[in-house]
Amino acid sequence: MSADLVILHSAYGQTRGVRAVAEALAATGRRVHVPDFYRGRVFTTEAQGIAHRDAIGYQALLDRVRGDIAGLDPTTSFLGFSLGASFAHRLAAERPAMGHLVLVGNTNPVSGSWPGIPVQVHRFEEDHWVRPSDVADLREAVEVSGGMFEDHVLPGHGHLFTEPHLPEYDPARVDTFVAQVHEFLDWA
Repeated sequence: MSADLVILHSAYGQTRGVRAVAEALAATGRRVHVPDFYRGRVFTTEAQGIAHRDAIGYQALLDRVRGDIAGLDPTTSFLGFSLGASFAHRLAAERPAMGHLVLVGNTNPVSGSWPGIPVQVHRFEEDHWVRPSDVADLREAVEVSGGMFEDHVLPGHGHLFTEPHLPEYDPARVDTFVAQVHEFLDWA
């Protein structure tokens, strides 16, 4: 299995928080790729980031990601934050040999059968981007396929605990998250 990991950023862009997680996971010995599908644009509010996403278009951004990851080993694992989690989830259907999938602050509705890829979800109890029913459906699909599923739920309301500019930022939680992801990615 590949030691490669792709990290896909949120609608905020390739922020300091995303880069810090990438550096921490690279320090575990992984080859970490962090495609910047916003091409250098970074936003401090969700509304600005979503407006930028919408101006370019979800599909156009997903196509950028596809181009950015072309040529990577098919067993490369993916970690996505919010919008990036939506893209990573979509790419799992196209990359059935994907090593692992880590979703932070977003899941997509499940359609079709799951290709057996192990999945780890990180979310708050109350997050306006995460529907618990989608998480439950994903759990069922992953487990039916024989894959491992982990759901790490933080108490309270929030979205991205890895972003220093957000009120839910928690450096201790980021350290725990990195350790959980590292352990999960080492699971074969």
